[in-house]
Amino acid sequence: MHWQPVALDRLASKQAIASGALHVWWWPELLQPPAASRRARTDAILRTLLARYLPCAPAALRFGRESKGRPYLLHDDAPDFNLSDTRGGCVVAIAGNGRIGIDIECRDRTLPVDRLAARWFAPDEAERLRAMDPESARRAFLDSWTAKEASCKATGTGIYGRLAAWRFAIGDEDAAPHVMSLPPEAGDAANWRFHRFAPAETHTVALACRDNSTMPQGYSVVP
Repeated sequence: MHWQPVALDRLASKQAIASGALHVWWWPELLQPPAASRRARTDAILRTLLARYLPCAPAALRFGRESKGRPYLLHDDAPDFNLSDTRGGCVVAIAGNGRIGIDIECRDRTLPVDRLAARWFAPDEAERLRAMDPESARRAFLDSWTAKEASCKATGTGIYGRLAAWRFAIGDEDAAPHVMSLPPEAGDAANWRFHRFAPAETHTVALACRDNSTMPQGYSVVP
């Protein structure tokens, strides 16, 4: 995906998003606003970016939360959005319609793959990972985890008890996630689209979209 650069001093400019459009923002950690906590920092990022799409200042944005904690905007005709933050940077997805979920991970993250897969994944997925060499299993686990978490964020269920219900093909490194089965709350698989991209060589991102089949447009915050 091509990433269009947007300078820090241009972030206050207004930007339209058409119905059906899908924008993904990459904000590197070194350029993020200083804050007392991670929550305050991600809140500042969200407000800065979402205010571009609404006729109000960042501080005037009003948010609500669904039953499982998924945030949404309390403004007429507001876009859907989702954020994921990790070491090195933050990604924010903004959609003119539908529901979206996004998840980012560092490519070099080391994990106890066998233990985590046994706890969170379906038994056949865990078995497939155990059959791989350790490095292939680590990369495949990260790809599968990001796809699953992005999907849970799109439906708004949270990950607890739901990761195993989202099953994706394992082993197609860096390919767009291919869903094999999904939970009842997700509805028809035909209404979903999944994307994978790398805003930097050090990171991998999965994006899950329901009722939005548009190819995402990328924006990268630069000095």
